[in-house]
Amino acid sequence: MLIMTLTACAAGNDLAGTQWQLTELNGSAPLASAEPITLSFTSADQAGGNTGCNSYRGSYRVAGSSLTFGPLASTRRACVDPGLMTQEAAFLQALGAVTTYELSTGQLVLKDGSGTVTLRFTRM
Repeated sequence: MLIMTLTACAAGNDLAGTQWQLTELNGSAPLASAEPITLSFTSADQAGGNTGCNSYRGSYRVAGSSLTFGPLASTRRACVDPGLMTQEAAFLQALGAVTTYELSTGQLVLKDGSGTVTLRFTRM
């Protein structure tokens, strides 16, 4: 019975196994970089991706439309463009402030505690 319960919980997470590319950060398009900013939900509780400069990973939790990320670890390469470093910091801060999400037609929208859209992604 316990296995069936765990399976039902995992099946209810519609983010697991999806990959996304950032299209909007705090109302603006992201700066162009050699690597796009991405977010992948690799399992029922692990997420990660690329900030455009560094890779990151950590845990996440979904409950209904609620989404929260645990502490995120990232590599520490220095970006050539200082603007990319600033953008990376804003992206990771926005991820840490996420409280809810919406999925619609190939888009993932993440909102903070005040309901403001902070991150918008397109499915990869």
